[in-house]
Amino acid sequence: MIHYIVQATDQQIEPAEIVCEFETALMDSLQTQFPNATVLGCLFHMKQALRRAMKRYAIPEAECLIAMAHGVLDTLTVLQHDYIERGIKWVQLEIKRRCAVADVTYSAAKWGEFWGYFERTWLEQYSIEVWNVFGLDNELIARTNNPLKRFNRELNSRFPTPHPSMATFVTVIKTISQEYVRRVAYVPRGRARRVAREVIQLTEVVVISAEITSDVDMSEEIAPSNTSTASINVAL
Repeated sequence: MIHYIVQATDQQIEPAEIVCEFETALMDSLQTQFPNATVLGCLFHMKQALRRAMKRYAIPEAECLIAMAHGVLDTLTVLQHDYIERGIKWVQLEIKRRCAVADVTYSAAKWGEFWGYFERTWLEQYSIEVWNVFGLDNELIARTNNPLKRFNRELNSRFPTPHPSMATFVTVIKTISQEYVRRVAYVPRGRARRVAREVIQLTEVVVISAEITSDVDMSEEIAPSNTSTASINVAL
């Protein structure tokens, strides 16, 4: 399919970045057709996969919410590649620290299983380059393919049947295209309002203390506490 898209555009399409789902065959195909493009996996789908893994290992909901909060697990997606191993240790300690502050018992054994999954999946099955955006323009690059999925839902809602005829398909596509063109033209003329979008809070690079090394012992259980037990130097 991608080959036919390239052919239909007379090979004039040269994307700088491509965001797609984490499907190895799809990513390989995109990289083959667009060798100069940076192929990235969708951050939303990565976070979904991480959340499912936490539930699979029966990590309590309170701990899941702490790990999935902005500035915890997602910091790994913006760290310099050489610092990922140290970054994982920082995330582990940060989850422990936040659990202690929130008076939540840290489930060490379950988190050990989760991090085993993380290594197998996100360090071995997939390369760091497909989910880490360090060095790329964080203001410009798309982090998810959600807008495309939204359009897909809109498209499906316009068809009268699940399998429309070619004539119906073309008519619907043409109608939607005209609506989008009018909408874009009307906004600067004041005849339509720009749709208000939620401001996305992008993850920022953290500065991790050199004291956090790969030999940090993560097997110790941490009970609830009112004070932080981790010594971490972080700049958000």
